[in-house]
Amino acid sequence: MILRGYLPDDLDAMHALDVACFERPFRFTRAAMRRFAEAAKARVVIAEEDDGLAGFVVMHVERSGAERVGYIVTLDVAAQQRRKGIAGALMLEAERQAVAAGCSMMALHVFVGNAAAIGFYESAGFERSHRVRGFYGEGLDAMVYHRVLADRG
Repeated sequence: MILRGYLPDDLDAMHALDVACFERPFRFTRAAMRRFAEAAKARVVIAEEDDGLAGFVVMHVERSGAERVGYIVTLDVAAQQRRKGIAGALMLEAERQAVAAGCSMMALHVFVGNAAAIGFYESAGFERSHRVRGFYGEGLDAMVYHRVLADRG
C-alpha cells in the first residue's frame, strides 16, 4: 500500500468509492467531493493498492476559538480492502498532518447507526462528545467524536 496526497485526477475514483461505501444521504455528490477535497483547508490522503484506489480520508483544518482542529470530513475504504489496516493507516497520516498544521485535536461526525465506524473510531481513541439531531437529515442523527492529539505522545 502506498499513501500519497490528492491529485485532481483522483476525483472520479474518490467519488465512485464514496458512492460504493455510503448510501444516500451519507454520500457526497461529485461537486461536493471536489469542494471538500480541493478546499484550501483540506488535507487528503489517498491509499493505493496495485489495483487502484483502496481508500482515502479528507480532513479539514478548522478553527475552534483559538485552537485548530483536524475535522474528518470522510473516511472511505473499498469493501474488498477492509480489515487490512488501511483505515488505521489513513487516520494516522491524517493525524500526523493535523499536528503539522498546528491542530490540538481531531473531530468528526458519525451516523448513530454506523456501528462499524463507531467501533473503529472508539478503538482509535476517539471519545463520544454529544449527539446532533438531524445532522444527516430528518431522523438521521450523528454522534460527535473527538480525540486530543497530545494523547499520542
